[in-house]
Amino acid sequence: EEGALCSMEGWARIDLTRKKLAKFLGAAPEETALFVTTASAISQAAFGIPLERGDEILTWDQEYPSNFYPWRVACERSGAKLIQVPSKLDSTRAQTLLDRVTDKTKVIAISWVQYQAGAVTDLKAISTALQGRDIWLVADVIQGVGVRPFDFHDSGFDIACGGSHKFLCSSFGGAYMLIKKERMKSVTPVEVGAMTYGTPDTEKSFTNQPRSDATRFEPGSKAAIEIIGMGATLDIFAAFGVQNIFQEASRLASKLADGLRGFGFEVLHPDGPILNFTAKDTRHLEQAAAALTTNRISFAKRGPGIRLSTHAFNTDEQIIRTLAIIQKGMTT
Repeated sequence: EEGALCSMEGWARIDLTRKKLAKFLGAAPEETALFVTTASAISQAAFGIPLERGDEILTWDQEYPSNFYPWRVACERSGAKLIQVPSKLDSTRAQTLLDRVTDKTKVIAISWVQYQAGAVTDLKAISTALQGRDIWLVADVIQGVGVRPFDFHDSGFDIACGGSHKFLCSSFGGAYMLIKKERMKSVTPVEVGAMTYGTPDTEKSFTNQPRSDATRFEPGSKAAIEIIGMGATLDIFAAFGVQNIFQEASRLASKLADGLRGFGFEVLHPDGPILNFTAKDTRHLEQAAAALTTNRISFAKRGPGIRLSTHAFNTDEQIIRTLAIIQKGMTT
């Protein structure tokens, strides 16, 4: 009914969400750029960081594709080399990555929490060990934000990218890139539009420079509804406290893991709410997947088996029911 008359209020609410998101993630609003997908945010980092022939980028061998392909293509374009460091599905030790750092290392681009079995990398250990080295530190944090406490400034990383769905429990369409103030001008905007240089009313000029804060990476209109929705979910998370959310989600996951082990499954459960279970007899895994599907319990086939993830809104009753469904599926 209001048409374009509501646009200004929409922009104001987007800016309010930016402030909420920055506070929730331990960043400053001027360090927070908004995107539509985490892949877009990672692409901005991969194609915006200056790379040269001979540079090396370190990443884990089990990265989610959206944190692999942007770096692969960036290397193909620049002549840099992408090195996938071998890891265990339930262990991504910071020292293993640090042992591969050389004078050629230009970027370390890793997920904070891995998507297959929930392995966690200690970001602060990496940034502390490499303090004073001119190495870009970039983290994909989408598999942890919303269920684990995260503080961008405390992590010591230069860039962190994530999105509004998954553990943040909002819709698709709201993503972000956090970037240190002192690194901002060294990153070239990948997408360019009116908002890169000011507003649609800023007089065009051959000498205008991109904005000085993270909005330099936002070329135009935003996914307003999705971003404003993310702001509403952030209010809920702030009210409960992310540390409380993490403790409850982890407790439920541990209960689930204990039950699965009791059925004879091998469980990869390094820490937190993500676990992955498998069986020597693949038929048992197939039966479990079929039972979960029939009963509309969300899961994903990842790595060696089935990934299940709990959140603080889950209940003990749901864990008991899930275990009963899996057990029954194995006996039918």
